[in-house]
Amino acid sequence: MKIAIDLRPLMSGKISGVEMYILGMLKALFEADSENKYILWYNSFKNVNIGHFPKGHPNVTIKRTRIPNKILNLSLSLLRWPKVDKLIDKDIEALWIPDPRPAPVSKRCKKITTFHDLSFVDFKYSFNFKTRLWHKILRPKKEAKEATTIVAVSEFTKSQLVDEYNINPNKIKVIYEAAADHLHPLPFAKSFEIIKRKYNLPDQYFLCLSTLEPRKNITGIIKAYSEWQNGNESEVALVIAGRKHEHIFADLHLQKHPQIFMTGFIDEEDKAILYQHALTFLYPSLYEGFGLPVLEAMQCGTPVITSDATSIPEVAGDAAILINPNEPHQLKQAMDEIYRDEVLRKTLIEKGFEQAKKFSWKKAARELMELFF
Repeated sequence: MKIAIDLRPLMSGKISGVEMYILGMLKALFEADSENKYILWYNSFKNVNIGHFPKGHPNVTIKRTRIPNKILNLSLSLLRWPKVDKLIDKDIEALWIPDPRPAPVSKRCKKITTFHDLSFVDFKYSFNFKTRLWHKILRPKKEAKEATTIVAVSEFTKSQLVDEYNINPNKIKVIYEAAADHLHPLPFAKSFEIIKRKYNLPDQYFLCLSTLEPRKNITGIIKAYSEWQNGNESEVALVIAGRKHEHIFADLHLQKHPQIFMTGFIDEEDKAILYQHALTFLYPSLYEGFGLPVLEAMQCGTPVITSDATSIPEVAGDAAILINPNEPHQLKQAMDEIYRDEVLRKTLIEKGFEQAKKFSWKKAARELMELFF
């Protein structure tokens, strides 16, 4: 069987949530299936760096088309032509689109589309004008309606698809994500000294690691920390790690504070140490389709304070302190509990390890494979 996978979301070369999802799923998928033929397709008129694309599997090939992307996207969205499966190979039987984008297919080809969330509907003003325009061109509702099967990354995202787009729930398969295998506690204290110098980190810190965008509630974290720090006069700082994507998201004005450290982008190989040495991980997001950083922190042995909203309770279970993300005083109180109670920290760490074990890329890949046949 020939299966095509749309790798257009990986063409930017920047590794964030969706890219981590795709790479994690593909690694597990190709380890599990050595019999079927996979074609990884991307389109670019100009040469782009694809060094991060999966390689080294004899049943996996890469196919490039060279149509200017603006022309291709408009044609796919408005004219529903060309049929993507035929553009890739005449014998394609299933196409997986791991992040919604225009992808009409012929009648004989199964179309499996992953929806991570509907933030472009519920939080559309957290995106800049250009990105909101792209979502109109994308026509995600049409992509959802045309899909043979939709993969939702959480029950919350499934419910959003049913309510917003009137999708039959039987057409939607929930397949959870997982944290990457390399994210786990590391034994070498010297490693922290290296990344401490690299990112100018303090000795003790609360950690927030995410894309710096409005729905991640960074302003709420800063407000809660500022109030907590004023009441404690503690040397525990706040580290806010992550990249601002001003070409995608609306501007985010962040309050400055002498004990708040902004690291910018964190290299993937440094994330485990960054998580591991945090007093706790703060993730009071206003809206998540899944909330992968919660699992990443748990798998690294870091206590978690996170939101009680959207998909996050599905991911966190009883292994985190859940707070109302719209109430900074709840976050401040939880931070104080973590700071003062060593038994609570150890309990959350132990529960976090067990919670993270419930999520597996191997399981996710097997469930995705079943949709191809």
